Amino acid sequence: VKILDLGLARIDIAERRYDQARERLSGLLATNSQNTQARLMLALLEESTGDFSAAISHYRAVLEFSTANVLALNNLAYLLATSGNAIDEALTYAQKAKELSPNDPVTDDTLGWIFYRKGLYRRAVEHLETAAKHSSTVPKYHLAMAYLKNGDSKRGKQMLSAALKEDPNLPEAKAAQEVLREHESAR
Repeated sequence: VKILDLGLARIDIAERRYDQARERLSGLLATNSQNTQARLMLALLEESTGDFSAAISHYRAVLEFSTANVLALNNLAYLLATSGNAIDEALTYAQKAKELSPNDPVTDDTLGWIFYRKGLYRRAVEHLETAAKHSSTVPKYHLAMAYLKNGDSKRGKQMLSAALKEDPNLPEAKAAQEVLREHESAR
């Protein structure tokens, strides 16, 4: 029954029946609070629907029972850095995720983004260059912003242009364009 409930929750999420998915997953957690799969799925659900505080809480709960869960470490770090404004705590989680999964471009993006948020633009570029080579469009926007903040206008504009061609509708597109405007007005 538990495996069936997880499968049904996946279907509910895919079909955007979030309340039903939340109910199924909460039911599984009521019978076993250490069900890492259900807890992770619920965290991802809450993150995708914009309830970041609930997602943070669920990622923390996963880590209580599964301290080396790279997905929970990475996603918690990213949320803490972007919505929780707990940059130093986020850095700790991101570094642990990177140690556990050293070749994962997603962990590089998170770590680079945290360095960016801390104002450590050179260190951000190191990680974001790796992430941008092997990952989705978001790291390219992050890298464009890091290049610009690091004073590399040419590469920043090139990376922003490439990212805009891939997906101009991401929230990061607007943020990167704002960084470019700030950079150009400061010259």
